[in-house]
Amino acid sequence: MAEPTLSDIFGVASTQNAATLSLQKADFASTGLTATAANSAESLLVALILRSALLLTEENRLLDLPNRNVAVVYSGQDLINQGGGNVFLRDTYQISLYRVTTIEAVDPDNY
Repeated sequence: MAEPTLSDIFGVASTQNAATLSLQKADFASTGLTATAANSAESLLVALILRSALLLTEENRLLDLPNRNVAVVYSGQDLINQGGGNVFLRDTYQISLYRVTTIEAVDPDNY
């Protein structure tokens, strides 16, 4: 398998050059994003996370260890009572970054 491409992760209309990364909001419609001229920064970030979670799964990483270095995993949902009658629904995503390393056996001389 090959490393995920720009269009795999950010959508078919995504492009980049040495100075910019360009994304089309329409590529995030599948996440529930409604493209407007005034999307909040948070809504755009959430759309990026949701789209990434579709491809960058731990399962996909395990199938192709040499080419997959990032996993986005949905950890679940819970309710948080912030006091004063404020209850929030929290969805948690874990983003894990992997890189090859050598792990030495435990050596008492290192301590």
